[in-house]
Amino acid sequence: MKFWLLLAIALLLTTTTSGFAKTIRAESQRERLELLRSPALKTLQLTLLERAYLDAYNILENDNSCGRFFGRGSSIVLGEMVVKLRQQTILDTRIGIRMSGTFDNLVEPVGGMSYRLFEHAELNSLGAFYRSKTFPSQPFIPNMGSFPPNTRQARTIILLHELAHLIRAQNESWLIPDDGSSAELSRRNTATIEFQCGQEIRSL
Repeated sequence: MKFWLLLAIALLLTTTTSGFAKTIRAESQRERLELLRSPALKTLQLTLLERAYLDAYNILENDNSCGRFFGRGSSIVLGEMVVKLRQQTILDTRIGIRMSGTFDNLVEPVGGMSYRLFEHAELNSLGAFYRSKTFPSQPFIPNMGSFPPNTRQARTIILLHELAHLIRAQNESWLIPDDGSSAELSRRNTATIEFQCGQEIRSL
C-alpha cells in the first residue's frame, strides 16, 4: 500500500513539475516575443523563426487585405502559436508545420476573436521553412505558393497558413479548412493565403 502511495505521489510530482516547467518556458517565450517588438530589437540576434514571426506580425498589424482577412487580434494569436512551436524532424518535406492532438478553444481578449491551439505544433526542420534543394541527392522541397523554399517570404506564408487554421471566421468555420493528409488541399489553402497576403509578403 505504501509503495503504491509513494508511486502515485511521485507521478503527481513529476506531472506537476513538467507542467510548471512548460508554463515557465511559455512565459519566457512570450517575454522574448514582446522584446522583439521593442526598439531594443536592433541589438538582438534573431532566429529564422523570430524573423518570420516579426514579418507576419507587422503584416497583420497594418491596415491591408491580409490584416482584414485575419481580423483584429490575430497578431496576438500568432504569438501564442509561435510559443507552442517546437522544431521537429518530419521526413515529409512538403510539411512546413504540423499541428496535432487535442486543442483548446480560446477567445482573444482584445478583439474577442475565437481561436484554437493544438496540443502539438511542430516546425519541420527538413521542410521549406529551413531547407531548399541544393544538390541532386537532396529530397525535393516544394515552393510555398509562388515563393521558393528557405526564403523570408516562404517562412512568412508558412506561419500565416497555419495561423489561418486556428482562427474561427464569422461563419463559425475556420479561415481555411484543415489540410488533413491532402497535399492538394494544403496547396489550395496556401493559395488562399497568398491571394489575401501576397502583396505584403512580396514586399518583405
